[in-house]
Amino acid sequence: MIICIGREFGSGGHEIGREIAEKLGLELYDRNLIDKAAEKMVTMPKKVLEKAEEKRHNPWLHQVWYDVPNQELNGMTANDMLYLAYNSIIRELAEKGDCVFVGRCADYILEQAELKHISLFVAAPFEWRVKRKMEQLSIDEKEATTLVRKKDKDRKAYYDYYTGRSWGRPHNYDLCINSSKLGIEETAEKLVKMVRELEK
Repeated sequence: MIICIGREFGSGGHEIGREIAEKLGLELYDRNLIDKAAEKMVTMPKKVLEKAEEKRHNPWLHQVWYDVPNQELNGMTANDMLYLAYNSIIRELAEKGDCVFVGRCADYILEQAELKHISLFVAAPFEWRVKRKMEQLSIDEKEATTLVRKKDKDRKAYYDYYTGRSWGRPHNYDLCINSSKLGIEETAEKLVKMVRELEK
């Protein structure tokens, strides 16, 4: 069973992904994919990859790299290189065994590779997400509002650019859920039950 989770910032999608992985005994892949990407691109500093994380290519804002071992990657931005690395890594990991991917266009990448998977999208009302980030990060409402807007904008731009789809549109996913209704743990429990039904 391979599960891909898209999520609005502050909706708890990452935590829900971790809970689902634990309950189903699956490996979870999220930001730790950066380490795997860094291994693939030896000359690319990890801090550069972290800045490019889930952000779309922008030649005016992002440095173009030429000193990379793979000639096909020469002249690309770190964003494009990171996406190509994720594309390769996600396919390899999915072919090895069952797992959970959070973000990184995994649903689209696996669909293009014709690898069976279940795609989920976790959303929640904007105000609920802002309040959650205020509590999690001990920041004020203004800062949390700016952060949630920015992260959502980055994720949408990244997903839309690399997939040609619209991020968060229900028909792109097998299941969409509002995590504010049940809370993180119960949402994860319900999704585990639904995923098992879809897998049958």
